[in-house]
Amino acid sequence: MKTAVQAGLLALLAGTTVLVSPAQAATIVQRTAVCHATDYSGTFTLRYETVGGQHRIIGGYTASGPYIGDAAGTVALRISYRSGTTTTTVYSRTSATTGSTTFTTPTTTTVPTVYGGTASARFDNGTVSCTATVPIS
Repeated sequence: MKTAVQAGLLALLAGTTVLVSPAQAATIVQRTAVCHATDYSGTFTLRYETVGGQHRIIGGYTASGPYIGDAAGTVALRISYRSGTTTTTVYSRTSATTGSTTFTTPTTTTVPTVYGGTASARFDNGTVSCTATVPIS
């Protein structure tokens, strides 16, 4: 009985398995930037994938402080791209942080692959601030 159930599960799984060719598979890119202002610093990591002519922003995380991850303050995120002389912001958010923040973006947050995009995190502890910026390409 056990063998028959296992065989049935294998047949069921085999019937529903969809293989993705390497050309269809999206690669997740992770980029990190660091900024400094006196003894204060911030680290910003962005994750995105490229699919169908768009860089789809997945999310990322930030950390800040004299000791990374320990400073209270704010972090302002901005994701944009430039077309000629026009800059288009596709996502922005400012939030309080206790030194570490994880974020996700709506699935519609994309940057066209034909334009140069950037994502930045501006860290501010009330006394000093710095901005870490990563390219989206």
